[in-house]
Amino acid sequence: MRILGVDPGLINTGYGVLDSGEARPKVVEGGVVRTSSKAPLEERLHTIFQSMQEVITDLQPDAMAIEDLHSHPKFAKTAIMMGHARGVVVMAAGAAGIPVFNYQPNRAKSIVCGAGHAPKDQVMRAVASHLRDEQVTKNEHVADAFAIALCHAIISGSPAVAAATAASAR
Repeated sequence: MRILGVDPGLINTGYGVLDSGEARPKVVEGGVVRTSSKAPLEERLHTIFQSMQEVITDLQPDAMAIEDLHSHPKFAKTAIMMGHARGVVVMAAGAAGIPVFNYQPNRAKSIVCGAGHAPKDQVMRAVASHLRDEQVTKNEHVADAFAIALCHAIISGSPAVAAATAASAR
């Protein structure tokens, strides 16, 4: 299964694509879609949408794993702005018919690092260790995107998850 992990943001949207199903997930590509904070919101969203469509077209993922919205009440505006970016990323997946899986950052950190409140440097080291590739952690947004993709790869490949899914389908 090819997984596109996404760390959405209005200035930096990180993405990481990996192939799972083998003994160890394999890095396909990672990158960042950047927009200028001086550009109008509609232009920034269009850039993110168009760039994610290109990634999807070029790399043909089977699934998208994306960081879910999270916010502290005093940062509500930040969550709303991030929601715009997240929305156009999800729309790109929807337009391509790709299923989207949402993960809270703490859940992804817990699964990938073993600690839900792991700091950025710990997440970056854990991602590099899982993927045996130091280059994927050169950018924190790319590392976060790969962490989300790894979280999905681990969860979707888990016999416990498969058993729970089968039991709930009955």
